[in-house]
Amino acid sequence: MRSSLPLAPEVPVAIHVDGCRLGVFMCSPFDLDELAVGHLLGRGIVTSRGELKVLAPCPDQRSVRVETTTGAGNRVPPEGLVYSACGAATRLAPPLCATNPLSGTGVVASLEDLKAWARAMFDAAVLYRQVGGLHVAALAVQDASAGADDGACGAERRTPSYFVVREDVGRHNAIDKVMGRALLDGANLREAVLLTSGRIAADMAEKAARAGLPILVSRSVPTTEAYEIARDAGITIVGRIGAVHPFVYTWPDRLKP
Repeated sequence: MRSSLPLAPEVPVAIHVDGCRLGVFMCSPFDLDELAVGHLLGRGIVTSRGELKVLAPCPDQRSVRVETTTGAGNRVPPEGLVYSACGAATRLAPPLCATNPLSGTGVVASLEDLKAWARAMFDAAVLYRQVGGLHVAALAVQDASAGADDGACGAERRTPSYFVVREDVGRHNAIDKVMGRALLDGANLREAVLLTSGRIAADMAEKAARAGLPILVSRSVPTTEAYEIARDAGITIVGRIGAVHPFVYTWPDRLKP
């Protein structure tokens, strides 16, 4: 019998890719198609929505079946059980950072833009306000025509042309969900900002590098390993976004003074 007190939703969900079970993910049981697609993107198993041939969450919300046009699911090692408290232990190969740096690509945004988008992310976290115990992530693509440069007020008025928010008991799951939704919608990830409520760990920086996301923003801070991955991969990291003076850790050239 379930408690009548607030509980954060968490169930095991199996993801099958090209007939092989990739892993069982402890996650919140909604937006599972997005979770699967975002995770495959973050692992480099798919790189575009055109590589998705079948995407079929089961009605019981306990598994997702994916078939790719490349058959890549047959060439990746299984991940076993992936707990909501931590991401899969898949490391980013150094040559990816060295040969495909993101420096010189991506959006140019002000800290006021990022602060406003972080506030919008938390405002949309309905389930968190109801029960607590969840993380939230957002992905924003800035509309360059919105909010001309006319001082601080103009910067505040900048709005993203694309903005998606997702919640999950795992912070890496929430990131997978927004990445997956953005890929399915055809959003330009190389012009996007990824925001998260939790700390930026190594697996998050790796996901961003594989997906080509140029800016990572957090209410918390990055880990030492995430910092090094972002530095080498050319990703801008901004921490403590809710503070008066957020921390800009890497690649500050994408941020307006």
